[in-house]
Amino acid sequence: MSKDTMLKFYIIGLSLLSLTAFFLAINSSSDIREVRQQLTEKTRQLEEKEKIIKELQAKIEEKNKKIEKLAKENIVLAKKLKQIEEKIKKANKTLRRKGIKIKLPQGGIYISPETGENILAFANTMDKSIEKLLKTMADVPIGVPLYGKITSRFGYRKDPFTRKRAFHTGLDLKARYKQPVFATANGVVEYAGWMKGYGKIVIIRHKYGFKTYYGHLSKIRVKKGQYVKVGSVIGYAGNTGRSTGTHLHYEIRRYGALINPLRLMYLNRTNSF
Repeated sequence: MSKDTMLKFYIIGLSLLSLTAFFLAINSSSDIREVRQQLTEKTRQLEEKEKIIKELQAKIEEKNKKIEKLAKENIVLAKKLKQIEEKIKKANKTLRRKGIKIKLPQGGIYISPETGENILAFANTMDKSIEKLLKTMADVPIGVPLYGKITSRFGYRKDPFTRKRAFHTGLDLKARYKQPVFATANGVVEYAGWMKGYGKIVIIRHKYGFKTYYGHLSKIRVKKGQYVKVGSVIGYAGNTGRSTGTHLHYEIRRYGALINPLRLMYLNRTNSF
């Protein structure tokens, strides 16, 4: 083989080798770019997931704070409800001392201080109990029928007319002429009119055997058989009947027996029958 032929083959071989190397380089660059693109996409996806995870963590942290706050509020509420229950127990004792028997729950539903379990049910029970208590208290003649100084107390005293020792069946409260007189409990008017000694008087029959008398009125605003609510104006203070000046004679009886009105005017430890 001549030198020229060998040179030609040599040149052709080099060309083929160069082309092969070129194609390999092109393919290698394309693979690298594809790999880089895939890595870039994976990185972007990871960043998005990391962002979502951070957002979820922030929401979880916020919810945990709310749960912690609610748990603290539940503990406070549980303590408050326990205090209300204790007050209801005391109210039960007060009513029993007065001879009034109603059933108000004591030692109610157990409340876990940590979780506030059953707080709503317990609160509903307390709400019903308080409503019942308030209703009972409204049916019992507690409070004052007229705001005025006590001028004559319940019990024996010197009669203002005869000057002899005599029993006073109620309290005398100093008043202005035509000062409003209020019913001290819910009830039905048993009598409204004139009565010897009392002058113009209103007698109201209440639950639990109570009756209240409002004497020496100047004017009566209710009629026999009328139902009146606690706090209603039933008449106005005056000086009718056996009276030495404008005042209200206030009297309480229970099952016919006289009761010192002072024992029901103010709720405290001395109030008992």
